[in-house]
Amino acid sequence: MLEYVEDVEDNNNVYYCPQLVEDLDFRRASDGKGPRVKENVKICTVAWADLDACHPNKLLVKPCYVTESSPARYQALWLFDEPQEPEIAEAISMRISYHHIPDGADKSGWDLTQLLRFPYTKNFKYSDTPEVNVLAQNRKRYRLDDFKPYPLASKRTGGGIPMPEGVEFPSIEDPVDFMQARRKYLNSDVFRLFADQPEVESWSESLWKLMMLLFEGGLSREEVFILAKQAACNKYERDGRPDKHLWDDVCRAYIKHMEDIKAVVVPELEQVDLITEAEMTRVRQHHTFVERYVQWATDLGDAAPQYHQAGAFVILSALLSGTVSLPTSFGNLVPNMWFMLLADTTLTRKSTSMDIATDLLIEVDPDAIMATDGSVEGLMQGLSTRPKRPSIFLRDEFTGLLEAMTKKDYLAGLAETLTKLYDGKFQKRMLRKDIVEIRDPILIVFAGGIRARTQQLLTFDYISSGFIPRFIFLTAESDVSRVKPLGPPITRDMAAREALLEEVRDLHRYYNQQLNVKIDETGIGLGVPRRWRGSLTKDAWARYGLFEKALLDAGVKSDRPDLMTPVYARLGMSALKAALLLAASDQRSDEVVVEEIHILHAIAFATKWREYAIDIINGVGMTQGERELDRIYGAIQKQPGISRSQLMQGYHLTARNADAVFQTLEQRGLITSTKFGKGTTYRPVAADAE
Repeated sequence: MLEYVEDVEDNNNVYYCPQLVEDLDFRRASDGKGPRVKENVKICTVAWADLDACHPNKLLVKPCYVTESSPARYQALWLFDEPQEPEIAEAISMRISYHHIPDGADKSGWDLTQLLRFPYTKNFKYSDTPEVNVLAQNRKRYRLDDFKPYPLASKRTGGGIPMPEGVEFPSIEDPVDFMQARRKYLNSDVFRLFADQPEVESWSESLWKLMMLLFEGGLSREEVFILAKQAACNKYERDGRPDKHLWDDVCRAYIKHMEDIKAVVVPELEQVDLITEAEMTRVRQHHTFVERYVQWATDLGDAAPQYHQAGAFVILSALLSGTVSLPTSFGNLVPNMWFMLLADTTLTRKSTSMDIATDLLIEVDPDAIMATDGSVEGLMQGLSTRPKRPSIFLRDEFTGLLEAMTKKDYLAGLAETLTKLYDGKFQKRMLRKDIVEIRDPILIVFAGGIRARTQQLLTFDYISSGFIPRFIFLTAESDVSRVKPLGPPITRDMAAREALLEEVRDLHRYYNQQLNVKIDETGIGLGVPRRWRGSLTKDAWARYGLFEKALLDAGVKSDRPDLMTPVYARLGMSALKAALLLAASDQRSDEVVVEEIHILHAIAFATKWREYAIDIINGVGMTQGERELDRIYGAIQKQPGISRSQLMQGYHLTARNADAVFQTLEQRGLITSTKFGKGTTYRPVAADAE
């Protein structure tokens, strides 16, 4: 065999079958496969997978042998401790392949007569003919029980969902127009995947990604099927395979999408107590600038109090993050913080709360707010002129920028750029006219938006990449009882504002001192900003360590550690930044000392921030149908006993849609119904139990 490979490898792609077949006369095979047919496989010594774009690090069971068949394309083998029946080995291989389809594995790479590329031969599908490299090999042997981490897979079904008859499919005469009409809900990659034929080895990956993005955009199974059928990446059309196979693939993508949505709901996380009641008592007795600001701002109007909390921290961050830092084992921690205020309606007054904070800050440091809008080029240019100076990017409707980042190709890398700016990393941008270098940036983002729209635009990639976890989310729901009616002008007590303004001015004066440094013998001096190094007491480090461990343990043990771990890791870092700001605002000394009470105070804030973060992440990736269910369920929660007719009128439901909605909510155990005369009323299960 090796001699034969040596003879042909210089000019041919060389493959092998990982299974032993009976030595039959090749000429007796009429299909051109020779002895490589399932009937000739009697035993299997290995399980196998054509991983394609799935990196071996993502495998649940470590393979014995890994090859790189082409750049970033992989194949793997698992050796059994004893030979297995062909059907058993094939079933295990199918479980591995199907589980890793979302990671880029070839769904068809598990067949009993699968071909894999021969190691150290050349891949002639590419012009540079890369060599098939061996990346890993070991002598481990596996029992069948070792593959239990991989769930059972179904070969030809899409979770038992039957394919509808033709008349049940929606009419989509022009798929491009159909997608354009829903452009604001769709990831921009949808249009590229639909129109462009994939590379030779990425058909499966492209089709799967297209279907997942369409589901994230709120489309139904039938709509996704019709679009996938007409897409350039439809491998089933390419291979002349029946529509049923495509339908099964669509249904598997739908099931995976629904699992992604449900997986981010992590009930056990909410049971983790981050702070004790005794510690909360200490926190309530320790008033800081944040409490004083929230009390004053809340008395001004009817904005949600938690929004004012963000305003207070933005003010502190703008005044202190340029001169105060905390040395840690991972480098200097700069207390710049990002906040995003999300609302369901205008009644929460998020814009008002942002204005209150910025108006107060402008009176003390009008240069702190760098931009409220503008182009990315303008943002980069502005930051390039402000090294080591806090710069607030104020954006009342951040959803517009999120949508642009999703839809416009030239903004595709903005999330990564902003993430690096948050971390204070050097950036070099090639703009249209010149090169912009950004050194020692201190970027603060103060943003707002509508919650449902933000969740619709966010993707799981934004979360796992670390961009979204850097934000602290504060959400609020409309409360009509808090809304103050329009009336004549009110005479306000300006004493409270003047006292708070003087406190802000004092912070600015103290933490923006200039040191005169002589630069030559003539005595000419140069004003240099004074810097403050923060430190934590032993008790403070110990308490922060417990808090951070609790967060990370909860993230790693969650059903979606890829999402929750970065969220919780950044939440811990945000709490440490908050503690540093609280300590600096309390003190006027040569060193900022963060004591245990400051850590406890920050943990108390972070406990609520965690709830808001879970609420936002739980809504990422929801379909339009799920959002509608959520809205109607929310209405029933707010008004237990609401009638069916009220809900139908309020949410424009047809009789057919209403039946589907209310039956779904009842079957999920969320609501109960009661017949009342000729009508029906609904109550949430929790309220019914009470």
